Amino acid sequence: MSTEFATDGLRSFFAAFERESAGADIDGLARLYAPSILVAGPNGSQVVSRDDLLRAIPKRKQMFEAAGHRSTKLAALQETKLDDRYTLARTEWQWQFARSGEAPTELTLPSTFIVERLDDEFRIVVYMMHHDVGRILATRATSAS
Repeated sequence: MSTEFATDGLRSFFAAFERESAGADIDGLARLYAPSILVAGPNGSQVVSRDDLLRAIPKRKQMFEAAGHRSTKLAALQETKLDDRYTLARTEWQWQFARSGEAPTELTLPSTFIVERLDDEFRIVVYMMHHDVGRILATRATSAS
């Protein structure tokens, strides 16, 4: 996957997404999501309110920390414009884990987003995980015990 197809605006949006996610900045993340989004993955799909999604962030951060999560960086971004309002963004994220006394390990996971653009503002309206990240992290956490 290449980053060359993404517009500057979309690259800037995902740079902000990466930054706000790393800091678990709930207010910053709130600006990046539509009021309701479709979240889909290996376990099915559901419409989730932005508020419910944002309330889950502290729990998600704890789960990441238990698995030895150190960082998540955008590794690739490919944009497919669907129309004047919506863009399909295929992404790959490089996750780094390291528990005390262990060498760091890396994992690359893809995600797909549909991003809405209104008045030069971007917002996530669909988030699709291609892997069960929760299961991957839980497996890492239990293997440390």
